[in-house]
Amino acid sequence: MEETPKKAASWIDSLSHRVRQALFALMTYVVLLVVCFLAVSPEQYDLHVGDVAPKTITAGKDTVDEITTERRRQAAADAVSPVYFKDETVSEQVMADMEKIFSELRAVRELGTQIRSTWENDGQSYSEADYTQASGLLSDLSLSSYQLRTLMNTSERDFEALYQSLKSATNTTLVSTITEGQISDAINNIQQIVAYNTRTDLWYNVAIPTLRLCLRPNMLIDQTATEENRLKAYEAVEPTVYKQDQNIVVKGDRVSAEQIAVMESLGLLRGDSVDLSMYAASALTLALILAAVYLFVYLFVPQLFHAGKSALVLLIVGLLTITMSLLVGRYMSVSAMPVMLAAMLAVNLLGARPAFVLNFAVSLLITFLTVTGYGLETSQMLSVLLTTSIGGLLSIHMMSKNPVRIFVFVTGLVVGVLDFAILAAVGVLTSSDLSNTLAVSGYAILGAIAAAIMCVGLQPILEAAFNLVTPSKLIELSNPNQPLLRRLMIETPGTYHHSMIVANLGEAAAEAIGADALLVRVGAYYHDIGKLIRPLYFKENQIGENPHDKTDPRVSTAILTEHTRDGVELAKKHHLPEAIIDMIRQHHGDTPVMYFYAKTVKQLGEANVDVNDFRYEGPKPQTAEAAILMLSDTVEAAVRSIQEPTQAKISAMIRKLVRGKMEDGQLDECTLTFRDIGKICTAYENTLKGVYHQRIEYPSVDLNRARRQSQKRQDQKQQEQALQAEKTEEKAPEEKA
Repeated sequence: MEETPKKAASWIDSLSHRVRQALFALMTYVVLLVVCFLAVSPEQYDLHVGDVAPKTITAGKDTVDEITTERRRQAAADAVSPVYFKDETVSEQVMADMEKIFSELRAVRELGTQIRSTWENDGQSYSEADYTQASGLLSDLSLSSYQLRTLMNTSERDFEALYQSLKSATNTTLVSTITEGQISDAINNIQQIVAYNTRTDLWYNVAIPTLRLCLRPNMLIDQTATEENRLKAYEAVEPTVYKQDQNIVVKGDRVSAEQIAVMESLGLLRGDSVDLSMYAASALTLALILAAVYLFVYLFVPQLFHAGKSALVLLIVGLLTITMSLLVGRYMSVSAMPVMLAAMLAVNLLGARPAFVLNFAVSLLITFLTVTGYGLETSQMLSVLLTTSIGGLLSIHMMSKNPVRIFVFVTGLVVGVLDFAILAAVGVLTSSDLSNTLAVSGYAILGAIAAAIMCVGLQPILEAAFNLVTPSKLIELSNPNQPLLRRLMIETPGTYHHSMIVANLGEAAAEAIGADALLVRVGAYYHDIGKLIRPLYFKENQIGENPHDKTDPRVSTAILTEHTRDGVELAKKHHLPEAIIDMIRQHHGDTPVMYFYAKTVKQLGEANVDVNDFRYEGPKPQTAEAAILMLSDTVEAAVRSIQEPTQAKISAMIRKLVRGKMEDGQLDECTLTFRDIGKICTAYENTLKGVYHQRIEYPSVDLNRARRQSQKRQDQKQQEQALQAEKTEEKAPEEKA
């Protein structure tokens, strides 16, 4: 029954963690999306047709000049000749219609003859009634009064001559072709045949109206075929395209309607002109890049999903690098962008693995944003991608080997030379202007050095803001003049000495398995700072009386186990990094204090004592470094208690202690393997061999007696030398004599 609440709590924690991850991913996307939109948004201008361009405006991407393209296409379509087909039925229909019209015209002429025959004198004229009656005889043709008067006054001979001439000429014209839309030309041709023997007034007032009514083209336009040809000609015209970086309008020129349309399509005009497709494509591309980064993390660095602070630091460093690079690229040169800043800061602040992830992400994002925002050519895009990715990998490799701050500048210089070589190589492949290529490539060295300078300046700020554990921070904390270490050395010298030996053991063990040796050493320095609160309750600080002898074992246990909590509080008060605080909290795990447990069992009996009442509050070590600190602390304290230590005794004790921790489950939650544990035990044996090595037995010597004997020998020697000198003086006069 107890397992169900635990499983439910675990499931809730897992769900909460996933929700936090999702929210962080969403926040990352939104923040980067804002940066992306700012980067790709083009500069906008307040221009209208006829305005003078204040500067030369270029196209940020390939775009079609729709107005010019449409005009050229329409002109091509209009230039297509129509497709005709001949209608053989037109001739018969035209002649039939002409026959009918002339029958009606003949009736009108005859009406005019009849009316004139009734006139009493030649001065009379037709009345309106006469014209109305004449018009009524015409069913389709409409003639005016003066046209009717011409017809009604025409003699039969002239009328019949017109009829025959017009009929013959029309028939001849129809035998050839009359193209649709060319009726006027056909009438002119007939006029040339007929008009020379026809009265002018009769031709214009009667013949021409008749021809316009009857005559129809026999070569008709094939609308379907013609439209197909027009469409082919329309589509055959290539669009007028402004290529990327091509001038749309030059400074000082007047802006045309076509140029306004192009700028509007690119979102270069203030107001409502927005290139929505560009923003949508940018948002999609950014989402795909982040998905690739998350997949990279999932496959190669999954532990980053559980490092909230580290992920936030990566986001801040990445945004800072991208922003600085975009600004430098826009206002100085793309080659001078400090793209190395992300990798340099990440490797110093968080280590190599997170730095690899950030460098991968920044390489893709900076390449995408510079290409989209600045319209780079293919060669420039390749240069940005190569310098960011390869240069970042080199900086991570170099700085992970040597975290000293001065080495950051060395790394910047080396990476700058590498970037220079990359840009020069790409430039030589794509350009014949060698001098310009070398000049542009030289900016890469400036960009890398600038990245190194910013790294040195920003690292302490980020360290302090997020309380991060970095090599430089650990080196700073290892200084004996640090307040806590100085207190430990003065107030608890025994604990201080113990911590130094634990640090040596831990560092050797960490180096043996490839863990963070510097972190283990510094963690060992501070792991027992909680003993500063009640120093005399710990054996290494006692001289003479032991206060535990007069204290209840349960109270003694509470005092001892309290030192981890006291240490955590002191560490937080002095703003130690979280990793050090975790090691202080975990270096005993939930190990029981066996001495006082055994003492209580002896007093009350095993059945009346629960071992869990004598355990530290934990938690168990969560990392390899914390586990190494636990084992080092245990081994140092136990081996020191061995009477007449030998290598065999030390080795046996080490193996026994480590096996005990494993059996108690203290190493269940860390990442140590059995192979690691074997290497750790060997490292302990080698280190303790130097600490507890055998020494020769020094003999007891009376130094005062030895000094007197030495003085006596010197006095005798001086007397012998004086006697020898006297003998030499006595012999000298005798030899002269």
